[in-house]
Amino acid sequence: MTNSNDTDGIESQYTQHPYPAPISDMPKRIQLGYKQGSSPDLIWNMLFPEKPYKDDLNVLIAGCGTNQAIYHALMFPNSQHYAIDVSEESLRHVADMIKEHNINNLEIEKKDIVDLTHDNEFDYVISTGVIHHTKNPQESLSKLLQTSKNDGALFIMVYASYLRIGVYYLQDAFRYLDLKPDKKGIETAKRLIELFPVDHYAHNYIKAITNSPGTKDLSFDAGFVDTFFNARDKAYDIFELKELIENAGAYFQCWEDNAWYYRSLFNFPETGGLIQSFNALDPWQLADFTQKMSPNSGKFTFTLRKQKKYEHRFFNILDVLPTTYAHAHRLTDIEQPDIASNYGGVIGFNKLKIKLDVLERVVWDNLGCRILDIQRESNQLFLKHGIDKELSFESLREILHGYWKNGYVTFSDSL
Repeated sequence: MTNSNDTDGIESQYTQHPYPAPISDMPKRIQLGYKQGSSPDLIWNMLFPEKPYKDDLNVLIAGCGTNQAIYHALMFPNSQHYAIDVSEESLRHVADMIKEHNINNLEIEKKDIVDLTHDNEFDYVISTGVIHHTKNPQESLSKLLQTSKNDGALFIMVYASYLRIGVYYLQDAFRYLDLKPDKKGIETAKRLIELFPVDHYAHNYIKAITNSPGTKDLSFDAGFVDTFFNARDKAYDIFELKELIENAGAYFQCWEDNAWYYRSLFNFPETGGLIQSFNALDPWQLADFTQKMSPNSGKFTFTLRKQKKYEHRFFNILDVLPTTYAHAHRLTDIEQPDIASNYGGVIGFNKLKIKLDVLERVVWDNLGCRILDIQRESNQLFLKHGIDKELSFESLREILHGYWKNGYVTFSDSL
């Protein structure tokens, strides 16, 4: 049954085309190492840098789709989960999985975000790829913030406009042709995309999605419809996102991956003051500059807090103290180092590979503790191997802050 208030068809779309593709063997996937980006154990320092990890959270999953709630309930059995969605078919799949796997830490309900009545209840609020499909994203984000505890955190993903311009060109083009999200319309749209010139804006997005690990949105009909036939979606540029967050009364804490927004990909000439101008950019300006110079994602994924003290935490290098903890993030060893031979080895993640010099390797191997401890242990290793180096706190902090901007490390106030 379709809601009579579903005037633009968004509920009908996700009921007819449940998204993402349902996973029926989630326990096996988890056993084989499957992880979702919203896993608190993966991003704890981006959610709660001020406190140690714990796994008994009260969690809201707003717009759970077919799999997210099941994943979290199975992956984090000590946490309690409340999940909502407007798609009857998605919730039907979730209900079947709850019954099949005897899940007792997950409650589901068909509900719109704006109809939530919870106040200051949840430790962790997850809403990825949802609020940009709601009738009023501003109201939706404000409601999600309202449900969070005062010291809670929100993990949010919304569409970014920089790489999606071609998507909206095609959405309009398919509407002109009166194509519908049925079998015939989907097949026609796929054939038309194959005929577009290689320099069409849409190909930049398609290439990025196709090359993104774990992303198969365009390989199944529901994902194709979600992209090119969506009944309602809105994308944001950096400053529209800033306005959305501020109007909700929230404080931006950090990006899921700083590399997309803070990483310096450009070798500026030493003359002309370009380096000084670049270094003077505030967090929002830097993110906008990076996306405009090298648009690399069709989405923004980030964490929010209710308290101002967490705003842009650690962007200012002076926030990084001797007692701050620095942790390796995502990257692992690809090639082992040989310090005696002055070879630092290679670290990486997916297709990213980074060759380290010996100094960087010594610092990297000592991550996972306070910066003052990293400094002490690194200098002892330099001495042991006869390396003529001695790291000051200031020089080490600069190295680690650069790693943070590149998404290689996270900072926290405790282990």
